[in-house]
Amino acid sequence: MGEVHVSAQDEEVRAGPGDDIVVRLPENATTGYRWHVESLDGGLEVVADDYAPPGEILPGAGGTRVLRLRPAEAGEARLELVLQQPWGDDVADRYALRVTVE
Repeated sequence: MGEVHVSAQDEEVRAGPGDDIVVRLPENATTGYRWHVESLDGGLEVVADDYAPPGEILPGAGGTRVLRLRPAEAGEARLELVLQQPWGDDVADRYALRVTVE
């Protein structure tokens, strides 16, 4: 089992059976805006959803949202995330990732 690391610039990734896909996106918890899964299909499963604070703790400093996905089967899958406050409808950003599991 390996890891495939994905950043905010990636839109497509290839993974093998048993690989974990690790998505890292910038997030600033102090604003209330947080990445949320809007859509997940094609046999992908979220096995971890964590927030990593910044290395140096400063007021208003942003950290990183780290999602760990695991494909259950070969084929095409898609992940769609939105950056929004849980109590509001305003979407600050969107992120989509297409995954091909070979």
